[in-house]
Amino acid sequence: MDSEINLKSQHSEIRSFVLFVNTTQREVDVFWVNYSARLIHYTMLTPGAQCMVNTYVTHPWAFKDRVSGERMHVRHQPVYLPEPYYRNFDSTGRLARKEIKIHFPVRTLTENCLWRILALVPEQDEENLLRELEIPRVLIHELAMLRKNKAKRI
Repeated sequence: MDSEINLKSQHSEIRSFVLFVNTTQREVDVFWVNYSARLIHYTMLTPGAQCMVNTYVTHPWAFKDRVSGERMHVRHQPVYLPEPYYRNFDSTGRLARKEIKIHFPVRTLTENCLWRILALVPEQDEENLLRELEIPRVLIHELAMLRKNKAKRI
């Protein structure tokens, strides 16, 4: 899975109860990372939607923009690792579900521009269209790498 090569679910008996909240203005796919390090689609959250998940502390979760395939973040990280249920209490001292806010990743201006160009340029004639834009070769190379990584993630 992307750069998290050894990231996969492990056996655990320690449970975790979470509430994933989509704080973005995008549809976000929620994935559980299984025991073979594969992304298993769990659900899709519309903007502002939420879902309750009963999971385990050794079960990673990942989130992707449904349209672009870009990874969304939780606590500024591309993967969420649940905390033990016994660490989450509400104001009255009762055990509570941990609210986990899915958010847009913080990107540089260059990264924002590259993602926008990728969204506007169709894949089938990408090379010719990028040449027509008369942008520096280094940016064309970065766009190609971004497209390649995007295709690998989906």
